[in-house]
Amino acid sequence: METRQLEQVKELINRIADYYDLPDDEEVEEMRRLTGVAWEAEDLQMLCCEYWSHHSLEETAFMMLHEHYPPVHEVDLVFWRCKPGAVLDDQAVHEKYRLGKGSLKALEALPLEEILQKIREECFGWEEDTEVGQAGRSWRFDCLEQADDWTDTHFWLFAYGRETEVQREHQMLQFSCHNMSEEQIQVLLRCMEHVSCPLHIRTEKDIVDED
Repeated sequence: METRQLEQVKELINRIADYYDLPDDEEVEEMRRLTGVAWEAEDLQMLCCEYWSHHSLEETAFMMLHEHYPPVHEVDLVFWRCKPGAVLDDQAVHEKYRLGKGSLKALEALPLEEILQKIREECFGWEEDTEVGQAGRSWRFDCLEQADDWTDTHFWLFAYGRETEVQREHQMLQFSCHNMSEEQIQVLLRCMEHVSCPLHIRTEKDIVDED
């Protein structure tokens, strides 16, 4: 597919997604012409509007052309530091923070700003998306050099912790890595090694749309 045609598909996806209503007949016909697929208005409404929370623009464009999403590889990395003498169950700690069930005094506060600065220094060819995320709680970094037109390589950093009388303590950090290579993941691991923060949980999964 020519780059210009792909950009037209992506522009049309964004146009439909902007108003959350059924696309008009002209938009439906334009998508059919660009992709060669007999899309219905209801399908376009659902697929174009949901990419904000489920799939990237690139992955949605792939769906428009192939009628299925490209395979995705997800890796989650979870870090924290226990205070001396503390013995905790990794899964229990992770679930407690992830599900908002409270916090633990047995975890040390992490130097979040130092970690973010290290990531910005080490992640060459990545761009921080300052228009998304939650201030002080989550950050997104996108790889500027994608493997191909369909790739969406990025990671989110989520910070969990507890509020003290003085300030917020960031006690657990989770990196959610999307389509990242092992070499790219090793850069994140080295950033955390820089502050002597061990990896407690690593999970991986491949998502393949077989519909």
